[in-house]
Amino acid sequence: MTLSWTLRLLCILTIVFGLVLASSQIALALAHRWILRHLDNATARSRERLLYLLQIGPALFAAFVAGAVCLPAYVHGETNLESENVSRLCLLVAGLVALWFLFGLLRGLRITLRTLRFVHACRRSGPIVPNGYNIPVLTLPDPAPPVRLIGFFRPLIVVSSSFKTVKPGAFDLALAHERSHATHFDNWKLLTLSYLPRLDRMLPGGDPWSQPWQQAADWAADDDAVQGDAARSLLLAEALVTAARAAAHTVSASHTCLCTALTAADTGLAIRIDRLIRLRPNARPSGSSPLIALAALALLGAAAAFTLFPWIYALSERLLHL
Repeated sequence: MTLSWTLRLLCILTIVFGLVLASSQIALALAHRWILRHLDNATARSRERLLYLLQIGPALFAAFVAGAVCLPAYVHGETNLESENVSRLCLLVAGLVALWFLFGLLRGLRITLRTLRFVHACRRSGPIVPNGYNIPVLTLPDPAPPVRLIGFFRPLIVVSSSFKTVKPGAFDLALAHERSHATHFDNWKLLTLSYLPRLDRMLPGGDPWSQPWQQAADWAADDDAVQGDAARSLLLAEALVTAARAAAHTVSASHTCLCTALTAADTGLAIRIDRLIRLRPNARPSGSSPLIALAALALLGAAAAFTLFPWIYALSERLLHL
């Protein structure tokens, strides 16, 4: 098939971005046990940030390779500005990568629209509870999960009316937990992750990062809420148990929109409660070794890409004529 110079460039960038993204995701997925093991002694917040980086890092690295290496190399090396024949195999690979991206985009748009509609409906139906903070608290009859943060630009905390029967201190700590999610933009992080094309989710064992990241985000929000105080820690543990019991008797709608809930009747709850009851001091951020290793790999990959710069154009031509 004959393509113009612009379409040839777009085809090359699409293939390069997809190949680098897929290979990076697979490489990190294969090393996930080693990475998680070396994060055991990291603080919850450090763990959360690194696990988020591990999910968006491959896309950023792929964009760097495609935009900062392949793009200038092809623009500099290609002198034929007329239309040129491109192999069908190249078009097939580019089409498959484009479809992969399109599915991720549509998935993210669908979740975004559901979330925005849900937030709009909550604002219209729930009474606002005065709390002295910028984030409004809305009370609904029986939402599931019973306490959660929803929304992006103007987030709000949705609380079940039955959950307000817990001790006042426990209720305030549940709100503090959700405010921590808002402060660290956890809903925005979920939004960006929903748009990412993810090949590692299709590997044996499933998604290696989403559940550990969510767990780390909850731990970090717990730590922000209790602030190292034993009494506050026990009250938050009580709030977690109450919220989990309420969630177990209601049908959860959390899959319809993006939210960061206080808890659901789900795996990992026992570990969170154990952390709060024992109230171990925050570990020192010794999880730097995986971060250093990943940074070194990224620098090595960038150095290799720039080293191959003189041959990038030739490799691009090979891609076009597979």
